[in-house]
Amino acid sequence: MFYSRRQYLEKGYTLLDALYHLIVFLLFSHLILLILVWIQKQNETYLTNENVTWEIFVNDFQQYLENVKEIEVVGYNDKIDISYVDTEETIQIGQLKEVIRKQVSYVGNVPMLIGIQNLRFELVENKLKMNVKFPNGIVKERVFIVQLHK
Repeated sequence: MFYSRRQYLEKGYTLLDALYHLIVFLLFSHLILLILVWIQKQNETYLTNENVTWEIFVNDFQQYLENVKEIEVVGYNDKIDISYVDTEETIQIGQLKEVIRKQVSYVGNVPMLIGIQNLRFELVENKLKMNVKFPNGIVKERVFIVQLHK
């Protein structure tokens, strides 16, 4: 049954009407809050700065593992020395404070990945395992195949 505006105002606004509107408002606010929390989790999972910089670094690092004559893990397992088939220069990649850096024949300092806490290398046959820990606790690990030429 429909009332005109005048009849509705004469009838009055009841407590049941107020409770109904309050419940509908609370349900919508909870739904919006749930959606916002889900979006935040998705952003943390897929768009964190560490994930993006890590993948760019890995893509760049892979090119140094081609046409390798010899590779050796040195230091406290936080540096590698790479010598190549076609040149006499060697490349050193390792950790200096919170930076992974590259040096050519032990000269220079080219930052490759900034903002790390710990770096570890492990070499087994032609597989190089790299383990990087970031200050926020995220640990990234990647295994590379090294193209060894003798």
